Amino acid sequence: MKRRGTLFGAALILTVALMSGCAQKEAEEKETLSVVLYANGSFGDNAYFDGNKEGVLKAEKELGIKVKLIEGGSDQADYQPAIEALAVSGEYDIIVTLTGKTSDIVLELADKYPEQDFFVMDTTMTEVRPNIFNSMYNQCEGSFLAGAFAALVTTNTELAGANPDKVIGFIGVMDSPTINDFYDGYEQGAHYVDSEIEVLKSYVGDSVNAPKAKELAMAMYNSQNADIIFNVGASAGLGTLEAGNEAGKYTIGVDVNQNGLYPGSVLTSMLKTSGQGIFNAIEMYQKGELKMGTSELWGIKENCISLATDELYEEHVPESIKEEMKKITEALANGEIEVKSELY
Repeated sequence: MKRRGTLFGAALILTVALMSGCAQKEAEEKETLSVVLYANGSFGDNAYFDGNKEGVLKAEKELGIKVKLIEGGSDQADYQPAIEALAVSGEYDIIVTLTGKTSDIVLELADKYPEQDFFVMDTTMTEVRPNIFNSMYNQCEGSFLAGAFAALVTTNTELAGANPDKVIGFIGVMDSPTINDFYDGYEQGAHYVDSEIEVLKSYVGDSVNAPKAKELAMAMYNSQNADIIFNVGASAGLGTLEAGNEAGKYTIGVDVNQNGLYPGSVLTSMLKTSGQGIFNAIEMYQKGELKMGTSELWGIKENCISLATDELYEEHVPESIKEEMKKITEALANGEIEVKSELY
């Protein structure tokens, strides 16, 4: 009987241990933050959507969260039902969406699903809900840096592809408030360096037509004497970068570091590190430090805006330009230069 009792006791202890282990595992699973990124576009653009994806994957790796990535494509009619389906599922602590193309959808869904938390990144929302966090990146500030850089390049005698004409270019996705905010900052930065700089502007019309972007860029290089163009064209902007390389001229990349695509032609990239912004928001949420129901503007100070100054920048950009850009960047960070935006 003693032996049987001992065996029974051991079995009981094992059962309790297993039950405890299962309970602990369930608790850990419940505590693991679950985040889904719904991109209103497609990954693989080497620019905006890939940059946001990198931020979420960084959070998965460094913060131990569970992640799902969804490509919404270009048909805006698909966005509302797809985002609502994510809310209905109840599987995610946070649903992250991007740009003003999703803000009105999320505003409506936030009322309908008050227990679901949403991040709406990279747009300015005039109103939010207690279960929405909204952040806008100061692209106007970053574009100011790009414009100042372009103005320093356009007449630089150390760069073989630069000509004496004070003409620089800008090619955007489409005529929209967000893209025009890029342009406004770009123009301000150029004129901060030299008020006589002419800033050309063209729009592709969509985010994927790389051949048209290339055609627009070639026209600026060959017919209008531009020697550097700021690419704000999403996937279509790859055509702008290709044109710069073929023409023996220069470009400025956007959103992610595109310097490596055409070394020596893409001299720098305006980094709107929206992925870092998503990472920051997730980390703050995880720590209980994020103020839901608020809108934030993040820029140079928050490490969400900068120029790419990698080894290719060091190799191909003249020292005189590097030194001047350091001064301008510091002045922006310290609030010594005011960049005016129509969006915020």
